Amino acid sequence: MYKITNPVLRLIAKEWKRDHKQMSVAAFQKMITSLVRGKSATEKLLAGMLLDVATPEQRNFKPTLFDDWLDHVEGWAEVDTLCTGKFTNTEIPRQWNVWQKLLTKWTKSKNIHKRRASLVFLCSPARQQKDEALAELAIANIDQLKHEKDILITKAISWLLRSLVKHHKKLVSEYVAANKSSIPAIAIRETLTKIATGKKNPKL
Repeated sequence: MYKITNPVLRLIAKEWKRDHKQMSVAAFQKMITSLVRGKSATEKLLAGMLLDVATPEQRNFKPTLFDDWLDHVEGWAEVDTLCTGKFTNTEIPRQWNVWQKLLTKWTKSKNIHKRRASLVFLCSPARQQKDEALAELAIANIDQLKHEKDILITKAISWLLRSLVKHHKKLVSEYVAANKSSIPAIAIRETLTKIATGKKNPKL
């Protein structure tokens, strides 16, 4: 990993946006693929940041590209930077039918990073909009993965449940109450705290 901080990387991404607004979607997806397949974590992080600053036209690529990209990232930082940006708020609803199938498929993947992605991709859209289909998929994916013990999954379940609270508090409350024996303990604790206080850690 190169010694470049995230704030500097974000500045690089913003400067790239200024100079490359006319880049075609084909060239853009080729560039992202090259970065994600790069050897350093820095390249992979930059790829996710560029997705956030890209133009709507540049984001108009097939979501199935993430199936390849996720084979080249590792750990929560790389996965989340690639999968949780603001671009998800527009792109997942815009190509919902494709995303729904893709995220469902990833819950059964042998790749734990794809299983995490099946959850965290939905976090930002869940906070930003009241969408019943999205909430239904979120709960279905959580239910598929709730028995896993790895922190990459247990924390992602907590994150997604808490993200749903803003627009679907009743749904989340009922789901947690009905599944207390199977949902990861950390997810139950943090979600109930979010429901009660509006915060993950009210003492902070």
